[in-house]
Amino acid sequence: MKKNLYSLFLVLMAMAAFTACSSDDNDYQWASVPAGDQVYFSKDLPTQQALSKKASSFTIPVNRVKTDAATTVNIALTSEDNFLTAPSSVQFAAGQASADLVISYDPEALVYDEFKEASLAITTEGVTTPYGAATYNFTAGALSPFASIGKGTFEETYLWGFTASVTITQNQENPNVFRIYGISSAIENGGDTSPYMEITVCKPGDTFRGVTVTQNDLVYFADYNTGYHHPSYDADIMIYHPSKFTAGSDENTWLHSRVLAYQEDGTPGQIQLGPRYYMDGVGGWNQSQNDGIIIITFPGYQPKDYTATLAAQGVFTDLAGNVFAQAYAELGADATNVKAVVIEADADPEAVADAIAAGELEAFDVEAGGIINVPIPEGLSGKLQIVLVVLDDEGAVKTVCASPFEYYGGAASPWKSIGFGQLTDNFFITMYSPDGENAYDAMTLDVEIEENNENPGLYRLVDPFKFYADAMGLSYTPSNLEINAIDPDAVYIEMQATGVDDGDGMTYIASTGGYYLQNYDVETLKGYGYFGTLKDGVITLPKFPVKDDDGNVKYTYQGIFAQGTKAYYTGTSSEFKLIMPEAVPANARAKAAKRAKAQNFARHLNAYNKKMSMKELKAVMNRMAPVKADTMIAE
Repeated sequence: MKKNLYSLFLVLMAMAAFTACSSDDNDYQWASVPAGDQVYFSKDLPTQQALSKKASSFTIPVNRVKTDAATTVNIALTSEDNFLTAPSSVQFAAGQASADLVISYDPEALVYDEFKEASLAITTEGVTTPYGAATYNFTAGALSPFASIGKGTFEETYLWGFTASVTITQNQENPNVFRIYGISSAIENGGDTSPYMEITVCKPGDTFRGVTVTQNDLVYFADYNTGYHHPSYDADIMIYHPSKFTAGSDENTWLHSRVLAYQEDGTPGQIQLGPRYYMDGVGGWNQSQNDGIIIITFPGYQPKDYTATLAAQGVFTDLAGNVFAQAYAELGADATNVKAVVIEADADPEAVADAIAAGELEAFDVEAGGIINVPIPEGLSGKLQIVLVVLDDEGAVKTVCASPFEYYGGAASPWKSIGFGQLTDNFFITMYSPDGENAYDAMTLDVEIEENNENPGLYRLVDPFKFYADAMGLSYTPSNLEINAIDPDAVYIEMQATGVDDGDGMTYIASTGGYYLQNYDVETLKGYGYFGTLKDGVITLPKFPVKDDDGNVKYTYQGIFAQGTKAYYTGTSSEFKLIMPEAVPANARAKAAKRAKAQNFARHLNAYNKKMSMKELKAVMNRMAPVKADTMIAE
């Protein structure tokens, strides 16, 4: 009973205290109740609206407190560049506390990571509330779906020859799409470099430039500006997918742009691209049908070494009478499943490799590198080749090598020596002369010349470039050089191995007309004046000028020097000449022999054992259209 009385006393005291404090009406006021529906934007709305390129609208909730009646409230939208649109009002049904305002946009106009300012305002008078926001200010744009997956490498082997460390990002919405950043850092800029190269690993059913893909592992890539502004043609060099051109409207022309290997998580390990290097309105170099032009290695991938080289060295017969083609082979560390076969020289090595991989063509197992002996099938003779194929563990072709040789199986060779003539070579020699000097613009050497009995006028020089390999201490594989003078008014040298490997791979040469025979017929090229002549026992070749921006002739050329995927103008002294044996002057042999024995030649030549860069002298070319002078025909 005492506890209840004490509690009542405390309540009465508190009431008295409250009454005393509230005696002054000016010190405290009751909050007023807002009129109208009390419409507002939530203060919890984000300040940044992330838009999707897969949608064309998003919604903003508009709220109200008083909900007893239906009403319409006016809303004003303003946005940077008017990139957003919305209705001018929002409707509330009776009892509805929140209504969505639908804001529209053009998803095609969105640029990733570009956010623009926008604002919404409630404009109907008397319906807002001081307890909520009457305006909503925000930015809107599309967040890039690309996230970095780490550092990789980008290797370019044709025009510049570089390997760059690059950042590779992956599209989180479409994981088959990647972007490569940092390529331009390795290329001499001067044009409008693309910030990244975007590549897509194609799936059957995908469509690019009107072509529907049916094969796995093909790769599409968007147009890429290298930023290299060609000084002679005043144009940026672009990298285009073959589908950019009419000739690439068949997916079978995309086979050299593909995934080479995958990683365990399904991402590519390595991709190669076969591009068209092109200068818009001018022309360019088609590398879309060649392997190894651009290699992209992804983060975390350790490339396998399936490399191989092969050099035929002759024919070997054992004590039992079995005949073998003998060759020297070098194999990479991972080249453990290797096969080789001897086949006709005109067979396509790639097709032979595919047949071996498919089990359609029996081949010899190569156990290790070094000297190998590959059986020559009975009855096979004439111009032959060894084809060596490296397969991976799944039996897929990784590397194909071929090396030609001749074997006549006891029959008479169609080639007969007609004696020693004199070759004034400016094809091989000018590629190794001192930069900016003319010490070795041409070299005259005695060479043995053979003529083909079955095709009179078809000649070949026996080991004409062995002298250079010996002088410079370079690797050499016996190689003859054929010169076609069957029509004495249309003489040419098709692309052939010199036999000399300077450490960067086998070197090849061709006359300009012989080089263009890859794509054009004899009569067409003859009309353009691309062939040489055989007159009075002397073979000469035409020369073509290359001009600078002012129209001045910088140098002339008579042929092409190739190595790997690169090709250069050569024969820049325009002194190429082959004197047939019957036309050699009596005193010319002594001069040639004296020059060949000169000790300072090897010393000086070896000191300048390097090829000039594209910026210094050589213009890169590959399968361009036949042209007069230095004009390049655009597609």
